[in-house]
Amino acid sequence: MDAKEINNKQHLVVIGSAADDSLINAVDYWKRQGISIDFLPYRIYELNGEKYFEFFALPYDKHKNPGDIKGVLFDTNRSWDEESIWYMMENSRVAAFGDAKRFVEYVYPGDIVFFSHKWTGLVAAARVKKGNIKAPDKETLYRDVEFLTPIPKKGEAIRAVPFGRVSEITGKTFFWARTIKVPYLSRDEADYLAKELKAYLEKSNEK
Repeated sequence: MDAKEINNKQHLVVIGSAADDSLINAVDYWKRQGISIDFLPYRIYELNGEKYFEFFALPYDKHKNPGDIKGVLFDTNRSWDEESIWYMMENSRVAAFGDAKRFVEYVYPGDIVFFSHKWTGLVAAARVKKGNIKAPDKETLYRDVEFLTPIPKKGEAIRAVPFGRVSEITGKTFFWARTIKVPYLSRDEADYLAKELKAYLEKSNEK
């Protein structure tokens, strides 16, 4: 083999923060110019006082830019406060509390939030409204939402799509221990899951 034929094609992989919009845009630009290049984003998060470093494994998790509309499975805080779900349901909010309150900053207007109730499943879905994050007190952050599905009512049995069924619908395995259950869903995946959740809850309410 001629030496000139060796290593005559290269593919560049740029590793950077998932929140670095300028780097993401630069990679997209060079890709449009015909350069063989991909962006491999990472994120750093904290769980129970421990910091974790995580790569997005493409194509398993296609969400790169936090500004893109996405689907987010968001915990209702049942482990710490049984009343948190009603704070969210009755006030049309997605909220987090205490050390976990920062996770509200991970969702943006237009995102679809799926309320994940521990030991039960997904109980509702809602779209995040335009507007700023609100802080009614030092321990709480929330965003206003518009529900896309029937919502549970206090004093009645909570109907939900079981977690196993969620994985079947999405084809994904989630990190259920987090306030936000990674991986995120793409816009199409979120729309489809919301449709399935709505149909399931409406059918359950007819019984």
